[in-house]
Amino acid sequence: MDIKSKIGKLPSTSGVYFFKNKNGKIIYIGKANSLNSRVSSYFKKSSNLPPKIIKMVKEINDVQYMLTSSEIEAIVLERKMIKKNDPYYNTQLKDDKSFPFIRITLELDFPQILFYRKTKEDNIKNKSIYFGPFVDSEATRNVIKIIRQIFKIRGCKKKNLRKKDICLDYQIELCSAPCAGLIDKKEYRKMVREVCLFLSGRQKKLLRDLYSEMKNLSIQLDFEKAAKVRDKIKSIEEIYKGHKVNFFNNDKKKYTLIKIDEKEKMEIEKGKQAILDLQKQLNLKKTPEVIEAFDISNIQGELSVGSMIVFNNGRPKKEDYRRYKIKTVKHADDYAMLQEVIKRRYTRLLSENRKMPDLILIDGGKGQLSAVVKILKWLKLDLPTISIAKKEEEIFNPESNQSIKLPYNSEALFLLQRVRDEAHRFAINYHRKIRGKLMRNSKLDFIPGIGIDRKRRLLENFKSIEEIKNSPIEELKRVPGIGKKLAKIIKTVLEVK
Repeated sequence: MDIKSKIGKLPSTSGVYFFKNKNGKIIYIGKANSLNSRVSSYFKKSSNLPPKIIKMVKEINDVQYMLTSSEIEAIVLERKMIKKNDPYYNTQLKDDKSFPFIRITLELDFPQILFYRKTKEDNIKNKSIYFGPFVDSEATRNVIKIIRQIFKIRGCKKKNLRKKDICLDYQIELCSAPCAGLIDKKEYRKMVREVCLFLSGRQKKLLRDLYSEMKNLSIQLDFEKAAKVRDKIKSIEEIYKGHKVNFFNNDKKKYTLIKIDEKEKMEIEKGKQAILDLQKQLNLKKTPEVIEAFDISNIQGELSVGSMIVFNNGRPKKEDYRRYKIKTVKHADDYAMLQEVIKRRYTRLLSENRKMPDLILIDGGKGQLSAVVKILKWLKLDLPTISIAKKEEEIFNPESNQSIKLPYNSEALFLLQRVRDEAHRFAINYHRKIRGKLMRNSKLDFIPGIGIDRKRRLLENFKSIEEIKNSPIEELKRVPGIGKKLAKIIKTVLEVK
């Protein structure tokens, strides 16, 4: 495959790209929010490219890439790979500036948070604390802005504050206005401490402190301050939830601002490689980044429930899981139950104009798949849909009567098995929860001599209170622990109730 064809097939997702020369040596490493757009830009005919870039492009013989879950992760991975490989053109193309840091000026009564490039003079001992280095200047400034939005630390460069009117930063909620005397030194330094905990990776400690503070303020009936702390907690949790990053202390003097946990990074990469393998194995037009899987759980048609789980980039996205009580099917018919769940799920997505999944996975064989496809056609939806049968791990799709058997050691098969098993687990857990609720709240609780064990045995054998009520005494007696006398009592109580 020639270089331009390969570039045309790059994904439009974030990642790090590697340019290699004819000898296979990496000559340049870069990051991108969209690999396809960024790498393609080097090969467009333009007179605006700097001479060094033009020279580099002539030497490119191959391009490779690694996917990341976000641009922030790409920034970190790029720095790591540059340090490891020391590509020639990364050295040639960089400017003379040092990498940026975040500086907290602890030497001041009301410390600042500043974008900063360290100089030789900064090696002299001072009370400022530095977090970094960052690889990307824009990312550094964005981090500072987010921190100021949450913690209201000043970003102005004035060292000595004098009483004056409230500035614009306060009005747009980027500062707590110490210059106007709206916050005392003790409270301000407390916020600075929170910023340092946030940047040095001690987010659990920070959140524990904030939760404790919110609780104490609520006890003191200071609900206005408690609400502000609550909003701060929510903002911090959203950052860690969205970016999946850890902030950590590298040593006593210097801090590395962002580092993705290595184990998690491997899991992210493994998941993305698995979906690419799945796309290839099943010949899918689109990479199955979002997979929705369905399963049904019931006991002979009773207490029937359905589950829908979501995998995003090869990893479970539990906040999007959904559970369904079967409403329209009153007998044991897994096909009809699947159709009900599918209809409810995608009718809702259509009504809310929400994004559809890239792939639907059904736990079952050709019959379950046909039932689901029928409903999707009724909804006028053309969504890639497959099923996986557990016994032989056969995969079925609507376009073929022949099943597909993936290599037993393929990442694509491992992914489908994980998704299927998770849907099954989620359905089973919901079914158990409903059964447990029924056992905790049933007419059997009113019968003397019926404890938890006997109640469980009765419901396992007869499935419902109505079936127990309508069964002859001789059948009730077959249940372990139920004698003739107790069977008569059960019948009498249920008929009265």
